[in-house]
Amino acid sequence: MFVRIVVTLLLVGCLTACDSEEGRYTAEGYSEVTPINQAEAIEGNGAVLGQVRFVGTPPVMKEIPNRPCHSGAGTITEETALVGVDGGLKNVLVYIEGGPVVDGSGAEPALLDQVDCRYVPHVLGVQADQPLVVRSSDPTLHNVHYNPKRNAPANFGMTKAGQEKTVTFKAHEFIQVRCDVHPWMSAFIGVFENPFFAVTDENGQFQIEHLPDGQYTLATWHERYGRLEREIEVVDGAVVEAGFEYRPPG
Repeated sequence: MFVRIVVTLLLVGCLTACDSEEGRYTAEGYSEVTPINQAEAIEGNGAVLGQVRFVGTPPVMKEIPNRPCHSGAGTITEETALVGVDGGLKNVLVYIEGGPVVDGSGAEPALLDQVDCRYVPHVLGVQADQPLVVRSSDPTLHNVHYNPKRNAPANFGMTKAGQEKTVTFKAHEFIQVRCDVHPWMSAFIGVFENPFFAVTDENGQFQIEHLPDGQYTLATWHERYGRLEREIEVVDGAVVEAGFEYRPPG
């Protein structure tokens, strides 16, 4: 149970937010600290929760004909900026910087599926070295193609439903995944140094649990609107409430 000592924070940003990510990594791997084992990871009773909102007129998400995909696959809709009725912004990665660096190789595998020529989920987070299972549920040809800056590139084909391949990433960054066969297919993977991250839901809400006491940078990243950040402190297992707002430029 969390101690309900609540500190409310609100950060307002524009849509030209900084997207730089220096962190603790180089292209070769960890640059400052040796990661601790997943089973020995330091956990606390603190948490941070809140909402990421879009303030202004939401962009229109266009329909995609989704052809050619496969028999029975209908029209789909863009996912680059999904705004709920109350302004909640979906698919924002929210994460802690400055926490313990944890080897993710012992974490449960994450899943990125391909369903009706759409990546599911559209945005997900993994730890460095955490297994990521890439699956195709489609009875058609896909290729999974990514070319990141700090991790090894890959381009592999998947030809039938049920096919899977497990991949890992070493360095903290945001990676776009595409399918060259169906060029509208796109997903984003956030690679993090510890398990303290979340993806906002359809209401823009997020919650990160088990935080040790300490001072951290709480950051957000969105594929279209970039990065926001602010400093937070967890004291005596408190729950910190943090809100972020993206606003149109100008």
